[in-house]
Formats: sequence, C-alpha cells, structure tokens
Amino acid sequence: MTTRYLWVIALTWVVTGLVVAFFMRRRGFDFYPWLALGTMLGPLVVPLAVERVRFHGVTEREAKSTPTPPRRGLDILVGLDGSDESAAALVSAVELFGPLMTSLTIATVLDYDSESFGGLESRQAAQTMLEEAASRIDLEVVETRILFGRADRALAEYARANGVEMIVVGARGRGATEALFGSITSRLVGGCKLPVLVGPRSAGTEHQRHGASTQTALAE
Repeated sequence: MTTRYLWVIALTWVVTGLVVAFFMRRRGFDFYPWLALGTMLGPLVVPLAVERVRFHGVTEREAKSTPTPPRRGLDILVGLDGSDESAAALVSAVELFGPLMTSLTIATVLDYDSESFGGLESRQAAQTMLEEAASRIDLEVVETRILFGRADRALAEYARANGVEMIVVGARGRGATEALFGSITSRLVGGCKLPVLVGPRSAGTEHQRHGASTQTALAE
C-alpha cells in the first residue's frame, strides 16, 4: 500500500509539472523551467504560476491602454528568430517594400522567463542578432526591439500599439518547441487583424530570396 501511495504521489507531481509547463508555455513563458518547477513542487507550483500570469497580464493591459498613433507611410515589423526562414522574410520585405517604407522595425521575442533564467546572456545574444541584421539593411530608419511573451501575441500587440501596417515573419520558426507547440506563423496569420507577410521557406537560393513562395494573408 505504501509503495502504491508513493507512486500515486510521484505521478501526481509529474502530471502537475507537465500541465503547468504547457499552460505557461501557451502564455509566453519558458516550458522547461516550469516543467522542472512543477515536477519538483507538484501542486504547490500552481499559485506561483497563476501569480506570474496575472502579473504579466496587468503589464500587457497597461501597454494596450496607451497606443501610439500610426505614422505616415508604410511601417513594417519583421519578426526575427535566428532561423533561415526569418532571415529570408527580412530580405523579402526589404526587396518588396524598401522604397515604400517609412520605417522598418526588426524584433525578436524572448519568453518572460528569460529575464530570470540566464536573462542577461539571452538579451545580449538577441540584441547582437538584431544589430547584425540591421547593419545589413540599407534604409534610413531601422529600429530593433526585444519583446517578451508568446511570440505571435507580442508581435501583434507591438504592431497595434505602434501603428505598424504589416508584420513580416518566416514560413517556420526554429527549435523543438516550435514543432511541439505549433507554428507561431500559423497563429499569427490566423489571429492577427493586420496584414501578415509570410516569407519564403529558406534563404538558400536567389530565387527564394526574391520571394517566390511569399504569400500575404489578412486575417479577419
């Protein structure tokens, strides 16, 4: 009986860790630290997770309450994550809209927990990636931004609050979490009210860099 009881407790701990990790990942947090916390703390991690979600929810609502009016011209936001596809999307955006753009913002999105788990290194790496990408763009106004949260929501909210007319993203992201939790690109196209330009599959060929497989989607 004692052994069975211990197995039930262990299973409860592991299941709680998985559920909490999936829950937090859907809200823009890092899956693996929350999986570890949930596995160690079991049900005790639930109040901590709820408090973190509530805190960042308040922060997002405050940001939404102060939108920036749109500027004249075509303002484009490109999401960059270090993948070949996102690099190809950036090239396509510049080639297609370069002369028409008033401004170009290159952004990458980190999860909320990157501030706590190796935050400084994550931010430095992200900033370096953005600066290197911006240095290759021959435009007068190129801005870089590091956003936080779930990538599709963070990009959409930044675009809405800053008067961006179009979001540009790669055809697919990078890393195991992208495959595990679904495509950020698909969620953005399906849920964003702004035009979303999806770049080519790869930056490997000149034909692709000119956007042969580029498609534009406007989600209603």
